[in-house]
Amino acid sequence: MADKEKQEKNNNQEEKNNQTETKDGGRSAMNVNYAIIGGVVGAGVGLLSHPGTGKKVVGSLGKSEVVRMAGNELRRSAQEFITEQALITLRQTATGYMSKYENGGLLPFNKKKQDETAEQEQEENSSSAQNDEIEEIKEENKNLNERLERIEEMLSSLVESKK
Repeated sequence: MADKEKQEKNNNQEEKNNQTETKDGGRSAMNVNYAIIGGVVGAGVGLLSHPGTGKKVVGSLGKSEVVRMAGNELRRSAQEFITEQALITLRQTATGYMSKYENGGLLPFNKKKQDETAEQEQEENSSSAQNDEIEEIKEENKNLNERLERIEEMLSSLVESKK
């Protein structure tokens, strides 16, 4: 039994060691990748920073068919992206204008005409109300004049009766 326990402990330790080795192996591979990328970038910056070799490298890159194809593809994709964005913006703007148009917000001349007709209707309503008031006043004035005439007649008849 003691041998079995020792074997299990040894197996567990070996598994732990293998797990740590695979984890460390993944890290070291990543570190190697970073070192290679850093070396390539450094060499590129070093070549381009020197005036003589920089011109040669840029000239040879300009003549390279692969770089031309990549540049053309990049230009096409950028044009497509910009075109799509412009279309989206145009649709949104047009939708906004159409909704304002339907509500009458973009028609200043029609709105002015509507405002003018509304003002004319208000003036007509107010003028008709004023005309009604004037007619009432005239009627009241007429009634008062008739009453005054009757009062005068009564007074004159009273004065004659007292003579």
